[in-house]
Amino acid sequence: MPHLKLTVLSLRYSSWSMRPWLALTHAGARFDTETVELAHMQDNGKVTTLTDRRTLGSVHGLFPVLRIDNKPIHESLAICEYAAERFPDAGLWPQDTLARAQARAVSCEMASGFSALRGELPCHLFGRLAGFKPGTGAQADISRIFEIWRECLERSSGPFLFGGFCIADAMYFPVLTRFRTYGVRLDTSLEDYAHALETLPAVRKLMTVAKTEPHIPVYDAELRAQGGDPDAALSPA
Repeated sequence: MPHLKLTVLSLRYSSWSMRPWLALTHAGARFDTETVELAHMQDNGKVTTLTDRRTLGSVHGLFPVLRIDNKPIHESLAICEYAAERFPDAGLWPQDTLARAQARAVSCEMASGFSALRGELPCHLFGRLAGFKPGTGAQADISRIFEIWRECLERSSGPFLFGGFCIADAMYFPVLTRFRTYGVRLDTSLEDYAHALETLPAVRKLMTVAKTEPHIPVYDAELRAQGGDPDAALSPA
């Protein structure tokens, strides 16, 4: 069995790190998680260079990176593909040919699109910001995501986008956390999907692990500047 090590940025914030972490965990893979911290995210005036990032384990300056016996795979979706092939019994892609192609299509759309959403609603797993109103571009992205979810759930009958949990759900889970952080309301049918995601064992484990992950001061400061609380979701109800 090869040794797997997933190098990530803090799972409190890094949507790209969450995605393969969920896929590998759901698949039952045994892997080590290495969390790295970048100087420019620590509000200390330093700049993280490409050389710094590579020293920390990056291939091309970004994270996450999965190493299999020290051989790297970069890009979240590629890591998820590795997990699907390495652990076929986990069902990380649908068995049906058409459904599998559709799942790949919406996963690629997530990987390459929704730039306004990413810019206006940064991923902040335990943060909460009341009274947030997305701009026109972000609202268009939100509407498209709702459309994708409804169409997939209508075809599959749920509880996940393609029936059972798959890579498409891992790709969209960080979006759901953004909706929770910024108070984006879901209709009843989508709340059922959200509940299925949030109660998935791999997601519960992610939330537990993320509580121990390092804060990124710059991200926390940005949320506080808007009147938000970086740890609101950790406070007793």
